[in-house]
Amino acid sequence: MPQLGRIAFLGTGAFGVPLLSRLPDLCDELLVISQPDRPAGRGLQTRSSPVATWGRDHGLMVDTPRRLRSDEGRNLLRGFAPDGVLLAAYGQLVPSDLLEVAPRPPLNVHPSLLPRHRGAAPVASTILAGDPEGGVSLMVMTAELDAGPIVAQWPVALTGRETTPELEGHLAQLAAEVLPGELDAWIAGGVVTRPQDESQATMIRPFRRSDGWIDWRQSATIVDRRVRALQPWPGAWTTLDGRRLHIRAAHPVAGVDGPLVGTLLPGEWPLVACGQGALALELVQPEGRPVMPADAWRRGMPREHVLLGGGTPPA
Repeated sequence: MPQLGRIAFLGTGAFGVPLLSRLPDLCDELLVISQPDRPAGRGLQTRSSPVATWGRDHGLMVDTPRRLRSDEGRNLLRGFAPDGVLLAAYGQLVPSDLLEVAPRPPLNVHPSLLPRHRGAAPVASTILAGDPEGGVSLMVMTAELDAGPIVAQWPVALTGRETTPELEGHLAQLAAEVLPGELDAWIAGGVVTRPQDESQATMIRPFRRSDGWIDWRQSATIVDRRVRALQPWPGAWTTLDGRRLHIRAAHPVAGVDGPLVGTLLPGEWPLVACGQGALALELVQPEGRPVMPADAWRRGMPREHVLLGGGTPPA
């Protein structure tokens, strides 16, 4: 394919790294714009974003303005004078005036089948909703979040056992494989698009810690989706004796009905009674302790009868 010219790549999360890794060989010049370094981990040490880390490690021009809409951010992008802007999981809205900073239409790579799951956490939301397929969308950016016309989409059938990190990694590799082949028309200025169906649009807000709370009154299938979707943040959790217990891996079991919801049942693996069926616990993490096999955790319990969680969500 022809060279892309001067490209500004806007990205922050790990989803954008495989695509970024393809760009140095395709661009005449490449500027990577990511979000600033932030405290992370238990020690709250300052860390660069996955995109900024990859870019710096490979000798690329990397800049991390605090806000793209600030004078610093605007001057940075305008001063680079890109031929095109490509965004993948950047985490900030691009101001309307910067959408016109390049002669080509700005493109956004989004890990869902738009118009479903616009906004934050589209991969987790795909799993939470129980969608039969996920995918990658390439769209032209507009002032409205993730609402621009579609250039191309690549659906992926789901098994129903994916976790968010697994599905995001798969979609990231897919984007890196298929996107370069779609950019010839972009270079030539002839991108063909179709509008999104607004009647099918769903919007996702960023998750809060309270979103991880498990309501055992729900079916085991729905609770299982929460466990798989809310990794690594905020995690699916319940409480025991007033302390948080994260459920890191589990699977639903049918044919278990009648016990009080939240009751820990006996079995080869610990089972928790749900509104319909039960959740078989595989890996758990008690508050302040490392992740451990659920059967080992259960054997260490000082009592036989255990009730997890409560009937109402946390305040």
